[in-house]
Amino acid sequence: MASRDNKSRRSFIKKAGLVNAGLVLGLQLRSSNKNPTSDLRLTNVAGIKIELLNSANGLGLGTISLNGQKLESLPMEGIMFLRNIANGEIRWLKGDELKQINPRNVILSGSMVVDGVTFAGKLEIAVDETLAAIRLTPSWSVSHDLQGWEIGLTYQNWGSRDWRVQSYPFAGNSEKVTITPMRYCGIPGVLVYDQELSLTVLFALDSQSDYLNPTTWKGKTNFVFENGKTPPQFLIGGGNLSAKTDYQLPLQLFLSDAGSFTPTISEIMRTWMRVNEYKVDTSLHVRSPQEAFDLAVTGRRNMRSWRPGCGYEHHKDTPFIYIANNPYIAYFEYLLFGITKEKIWRDRAFEQIDFLLKGQQESGVFHTCWYFKKLKNADSFCSWDWDHDGYKVDMNLWASRYILQTWQLLKEKEGIDRQDWYNAAIRSLSWIVAQQNPDGGLPQVVEINTGKKSQSVVMARSLVGFPIIAKITGDERYLKLSLDLEKFLRKNVENKFWYTGMHPDLPPGDFEQDSIYGVVEYWLDKYDRTGEKECLDHAEANAFYALLYWCPTQLNWVKNPTQCAHSEQQNFNQYSVYNYGNRKIQCLDRLYKKTKNPLFESLKNRVIQLNFFTQVTEGAYRGAVTEAIADPWLEREDGFEYQGNPYTSELVADLMIQLIELGLVK
Repeated sequence: MASRDNKSRRSFIKKAGLVNAGLVLGLQLRSSNKNPTSDLRLTNVAGIKIELLNSANGLGLGTISLNGQKLESLPMEGIMFLRNIANGEIRWLKGDELKQINPRNVILSGSMVVDGVTFAGKLEIAVDETLAAIRLTPSWSVSHDLQGWEIGLTYQNWGSRDWRVQSYPFAGNSEKVTITPMRYCGIPGVLVYDQELSLTVLFALDSQSDYLNPTTWKGKTNFVFENGKTPPQFLIGGGNLSAKTDYQLPLQLFLSDAGSFTPTISEIMRTWMRVNEYKVDTSLHVRSPQEAFDLAVTGRRNMRSWRPGCGYEHHKDTPFIYIANNPYIAYFEYLLFGITKEKIWRDRAFEQIDFLLKGQQESGVFHTCWYFKKLKNADSFCSWDWDHDGYKVDMNLWASRYILQTWQLLKEKEGIDRQDWYNAAIRSLSWIVAQQNPDGGLPQVVEINTGKKSQSVVMARSLVGFPIIAKITGDERYLKLSLDLEKFLRKNVENKFWYTGMHPDLPPGDFEQDSIYGVVEYWLDKYDRTGEKECLDHAEANAFYALLYWCPTQLNWVKNPTQCAHSEQQNFNQYSVYNYGNRKIQCLDRLYKKTKNPLFESLKNRVIQLNFFTQVTEGAYRGAVTEAIADPWLEREDGFEYQGNPYTSELVADLMIQLIELGLVK
């Protein structure tokens, strides 16, 4: 590191207009080799305070606090660091110059020699005037190519707090994570929080920058964290720093000390949107809702995936029908019958529910799959969802709910009372109620041979479904169970930023995004029932939280639309846009009407058009929707514009039911 004695440093700081009593005292203490002191503070009216470290060894970021609470007690001792990728050696770059731009904005800079190469760096620190937000803009360069070292960027050291991180889809309520390289983020960063949510930080790359571009050096950006050992940090460069590049990777910090999920995430995301001037691109227009509806219906009449008397193949080239979705699709197609008056849709609706009932077991539980070709251990009626066996609790609720809703609709429209449908649904519901775990939640899966129950998960379909079922049946037990699930939701999901279990073909701990909008729907429904303002606050906060999972902009190396796309799930990374067992579009419409926040209207229209973009417009699967909209990091190895298989089953119903219920089609 280039050295500078106290006299010259004092001269520099004086020229920068920073001399005050505390600063002079700090210099005197350093010359006496006493403990380092913080000489310069950056503050704002939101309660942010940064105490820069000004020690005998040089300048550092120091400590950050919010309303008197330090993120950590130990100061950060430099600007940034170099890490040797072979042996893990850390070399901190200390600042030896400081420039003040204004009372809330300074630049620390310094240099050092590593392996004969001069490494120069600086860190601009800017505290927002009125918001709990900080901008950290590190930049660096090397005099010659430097091999074997990567750049480390963080904002805190370690102390006494018990931290967790969330970064979808890689870390949820996690004590340790390594993301190499970073990809499939929504907002490109991590949520860092202690167990009581007394302090929560969104540590992110500036989403207006060309972040994580896999075609440039930014595609070698990693993230690592381990509670009590490795502070949350970005690692950049992959061990190859080029003298031909002026590096810069702007970072942002958003802080909250609200203490619980709803105010915490609402504060952070409102601040993030203001700082980044977040706007939804409303220019995308693929087709009108009526055109999309007509396309789906026309293609569906002769869809290759329809198997008479059974249902629809899960998607192209699959050997099974996911019969747990049969009642949901039947409900959609009975609605189609009401719109088109075409008997084909009524017949298919009846056939699908009748076929599901053939897979009901003596205990009342429904098998969820029917294989028309043997696949490994899966054959005929079973609950093998790809490689994940076991009775699926949430999917049984889903099936029972839509049996009852179709039963009710048929009775209202035609006066026909299919008691066999009704009784089958009640038997399944009795089995579901008996599966409740001691924590008040429901397991995602129950072992078929032993009856062993998995851990409880969000159960978003059940959260929404039980109050609807209680209204149809008049049985208040289902509403009581819904309230038990709400308690589990508050304690173990929202307050831990830990949404799991929506995908029945994956283990219960699988981190996913689709249950979030099931939770939004639950809170909106409860608000409509009770008028309790807290419910609307929860719905809005969950919608804000979902933005963490959604791509915030158009990625410039991808042609297909990416803003508002999300990684489908933890183990199947690609950008998708569909609804999955939720009413995302309707929820956004309801949020807009209840809050008058135009953001939700813009998001609704964007999500509608993204779904229309994935519609198949020709061929044997015309009217289907594709599983993906893009693959920005080539994880599926078929190009950035990969869209995957066409789905003709629940994904079409998810979209079209909402268009019908919103009155957008006829």
